[in-house]
Formats: sequence, C-alpha cells, structure tokens
Amino acid sequence: MDSFCYHIFMRIFSSAFLSLFLFLCAAERAHAQKYMDVRQYNNTYEINVHKPGDKQESKCQAVRLNKEWFITAAHCLLPVCDSECTIKAKLANTDEYEMEMTTTHNGLSKAAYLHGKSKEDQVSYDIALIRFNPAKTSYIFKDKKNMRLIAKDDLFKKLNASQKAEFNQAIEGINFPVILSLKTQTPKLLNRALAVASVWDYNKEILSSEDYIFFSPEHNFLYTSNFGIRQGISGSGVITSSGELVAVVSAIAHTRRTLNTEGGTKIKDIDFSMFSTFDNSVLSFLKSHIPGLKVKQADFNYFAVVPDEYRALTQNMENMEL
Repeated sequence: MDSFCYHIFMRIFSSAFLSLFLFLCAAERAHAQKYMDVRQYNNTYEINVHKPGDKQESKCQAVRLNKEWFITAAHCLLPVCDSECTIKAKLANTDEYEMEMTTTHNGLSKAAYLHGKSKEDQVSYDIALIRFNPAKTSYIFKDKKNMRLIAKDDLFKKLNASQKAEFNQAIEGINFPVILSLKTQTPKLLNRALAVASVWDYNKEILSSEDYIFFSPEHNFLYTSNFGIRQGISGSGVITSSGELVAVVSAIAHTRRTLNTEGGTKIKDIDFSMFSTFDNSVLSFLKSHIPGLKVKQADFNYFAVVPDEYRALTQNMENMEL
C-alpha cells in the first residue's frame, strides 16, 4: 500500500507486459465459484499497531492461523515495531459491547516476527507473524453505551447465548485456514477466483475478483487488476474459491499507459493488486513458529497455462529484477 509499490511496478511492468495484462483481463471472466460466505472469514481481524505513548495507530488486518498466531503483511509492523510497539486485535462486537486483545512487542517480550527478507524485499516477502501469547495478552471488554471498561464476567451476564458463543469463539479462534503453496517453475494463471475480507470497525465486506490472476514464481507474488484493495486492509488473507489461504494482501500500484485507438492516443490509468504468496522460504518461516500448520500444495488443477503467444512476454517480466 505504500509509495514504494509505484516505483517497483514502474520497473516491473513494461509496455509489452501491460499489453498482455490488459488483453487477458478483457477476455472472458473466470467461472470458478466465489468463496463469498462472510462466515468463512471469521478468522480475519482488524489490527492496530502503535508505539507506546503514540495515540496514532496504524490500521491493518491479520488472519488467525491458530489460537495464538496471526499472519499479516510485514509492512504493517515496520517500522513501528522495530523497537517497541503495542498490537491490538479487534475480536468481537455487538451494538453495545466489544472485545479486544492486546500484546506488547519489545526486547524482553517478543510478539512481532518478520520474515528475514521482509525489510529488503517488501513485495515478495511482505510476510510477518504476530503472537498473542496467552500469558502476555490482555483482553479488554468495553461497554460502548456507557463508554467504560467492563469485567468479562459482568459482560457475559449481559450477553445472550448467541453472543456468548461468538465472544468465546473469538477468544479461542475458529475456522483456521489451510495454507496453499503454489509451486511451479514457470509463470501461470491461477485457475481460481479470489476473495479478500475488508474489515472496518468489525464490519466485514467481501471483495472478490474473477479477472485473470497471474502467479510469478520468480518474484513469489500474485497480481491482478485491482478489485477494491485499498489502504487499511493490508495483511488480510487472500482466499481461493476452494477455500485456501493463498497469499496476504501486500500492495496496490497505480500506473499510466498510453493506448493507441482509432481516435488517436488515449491515456489510461491502471490499478493492480499485489499479494505475497508462500514459497519454501515462507513456509519454513511459518512452520518454525507454528508446529502442525496445515499446508496444501497446489496441483496442476490450480493452474492454467499462459497462451503461447504471450508466454515470452511473461517470461521477460520474470527475468526482470526488482
């Protein structure tokens, strides 16, 4: 989501590659069933990060991988958590009450874990983990109507059975995703539709794309025309139409292209969405912290071959260095 993405894209997307992208996006849309049930995204949460004493918070999102561990984009934690930071996850909400959990990251109590390449390569390895260690995590319960904090036991006396179940599920976690690893040596199209949860003050909207999705094994990211990705939802999980976590939201890029038309030249603004995926390096990083992590390797059914007449252009993009 940051300004660096624009400069990166200006180096990646040659005119030839933009022509390829525009051609495919204008073709018939994919017919894969969308993964649109908002209940499937109850492991996606809004997070806020800030330095101690700083009232300004950085808003992102994170996906819960088990009770303690969340995955997000590394740039959501950089540079705020270089030394010490507070990380808050907004877990559950009713019209009158809400629940958050917070943890502190510092030299004595680590909570933010960044992939080793995240600082030098903020696109391909824009991956980080957050640990909400139960021994070092505080739960905050708020009475919104009276604008005060409330004890958990007092709160649960006021909740109905359905609300109690929702709050308990938010504490323990539910519906943990399976991570999908994309392993291929050549650029391919992902034969799935994608969806992303956009969370703002507990309100979840499901953004979906049926445009062609490109996978770059050289750079370890997915990219497609922008389908509503915007600042504030970095770190959200990118879910395939078959339900796996295939990437995290990393960046958008704005480029300008000169098109030749019958009426002359035309300037077209083009927006791209960019997602960090899980190669062996990322999987090793995740598994080193989360034993028993569920991982699935994509087979040939997940990929469509780029048409022959465009394969060389895609390969040229692969050979470019960030």
